[in-house]
Amino acid sequence: MAKFDKSMFAYLQDETKRLPDTNKVWDFFGASIGIKKFRETVKSFGGYLQSLGIGKGDNVVLCLGNIPNAIVCFYAINAVGAVANLVHPLIPRDGLERIAKDMNSKAFILFDEFFYKYDFLNDSDKPVILCSASDFLPKAFKIPYNVFKYGKVKDIKYGGHIVKFKDTLNRFQLKAVDIKGDDIAIFMHSGGTTGISKTVMLSNDSFNHLADNAIDLIGGGVDDKDGMLMVLPLFHNFGLGICMHTVLCGGGQAVMMPKFNPKGACRLISRARVTYIAGVPSMYSKMLACGKFKGRKLKKIKNCYCGGEKISAELKKTFEDTMAKYGNPIKLCAGYGLTEGGICCVNTMDIHKDNSTVGKPIKNNYFAIIDDNNNFLNPMERGMIVISCNTMMTGYYNSPELDKEVFFTDSQGLKWLKTGDIGYMDEEGYVYFVDRIKRMIKISGINIYPQEIEDCVNAFDGVLRSCIIPYQENGKNFLKLYIVTEDGVLCDDAFIDALREHIGNNLLKYNMPKVIERVESLPLTQIGKVDFKKLQESLSNVK
Repeated sequence: MAKFDKSMFAYLQDETKRLPDTNKVWDFFGASIGIKKFRETVKSFGGYLQSLGIGKGDNVVLCLGNIPNAIVCFYAINAVGAVANLVHPLIPRDGLERIAKDMNSKAFILFDEFFYKYDFLNDSDKPVILCSASDFLPKAFKIPYNVFKYGKVKDIKYGGHIVKFKDTLNRFQLKAVDIKGDDIAIFMHSGGTTGISKTVMLSNDSFNHLADNAIDLIGGGVDDKDGMLMVLPLFHNFGLGICMHTVLCGGGQAVMMPKFNPKGACRLISRARVTYIAGVPSMYSKMLACGKFKGRKLKKIKNCYCGGEKISAELKKTFEDTMAKYGNPIKLCAGYGLTEGGICCVNTMDIHKDNSTVGKPIKNNYFAIIDDNNNFLNPMERGMIVISCNTMMTGYYNSPELDKEVFFTDSQGLKWLKTGDIGYMDEEGYVYFVDRIKRMIKISGINIYPQEIEDCVNAFDGVLRSCIIPYQENGKNFLKLYIVTEDGVLCDDAFIDALREHIGNNLLKYNMPKVIERVESLPLTQIGKVDFKKLQESLSNVK
């Protein structure tokens, strides 16, 4: 369709034509920019990229956190037809060098405070544009911030191929480029559906369709009275697709938070136009626990969405009870998505079951469950979740063999994507997530899903968080359970015995951990999921 057959930037411009020029695009520590000025800034930086010889099909590394430069640079890269190669801003030196070499990146847009880590770029002939959080800070914050960061940036030698972002603006004009909807717009680096590190290729129209599919979830007629608390990062599909592209195309404001802290998030909810929140369970849990998530400010919030991990029944109840206490009856809505397919399924205020489901497919998304031979299963039968939607990836970068593993076409000619997740659907079309296939463990020939054990354990009074890790003894698989208990809980033998009894009463005997260990904390990924891979590594020497 012509509506989507264009660059993401062109789609954004078309969708926001109805708005006044002063409509605010972001809120960054109180500073903002109007939509007209934003478009001009994007085009100016896009013109600069073109002056460097960067054009359609080239890839530019964009390695920034949630600062306004990231939004400007992303749409500028998109506007010239290049591919935004989205990289975590904390990536180690060797990781960035490997990406640069393997993918032949044409330029690098980096956070100035972290540039000291990437010494190999000093001797490179590739352009390096360094961004500072102070570029868009309010005047009152600029001087103290620049003093604070001085030690990290004082040795940067600007000139030649290393330039400041702010020095690139207002020098060039964007030249028109013929960009199609199916042109690749984004590279996202993901563990993906097979657990192997890979790069996902996503097109313009996949994100334009996502904005159209999801706009009803954030209120449909979003205007300058609405905003999304933007904590999730741009290198994450949810952060880029929902918190940024969908919200901005709807006319809403991205309330930017470079680094999450619960009290700071609550202050933003109070001060800024936060009417929508999207996050992961640990984020909501920390806000509720910090003592600041309260008061009349909560009444303005229209919807809260949660993904990444399953929401515990306790967290959901605590959140909804807190909101109701201050006169807001909204629910904490669980959703489901993946880098390869976008945001596909979600509970809403109207379509909502108990805590066990991730909701129903959103517009233009179709779900099914298959067995190992790609046969479609009946309601309530467990198998792999597959999706067919207009937001699917184009494929994996330079990996046609992986594409063959995850895509298949049914007898009706419909293309499906294998998610690598185990689940089922009920007769009403609600989707239930069980676990990742890559986490499935065989115990005595029985399929064991760590997520089910963790859900059971997390429901036990006194347990805050848990993680199941398999290990081997004498060639046999066993389970080790790590638990984090709530403050004041005595984790003695009686507590462990009671927990084992709880597991035995709710799950098959094969799910019983051989070892249960209390720990002070569990390692988390950058978006707040329990990092089970790190725990697995720590068990590598268990005999």
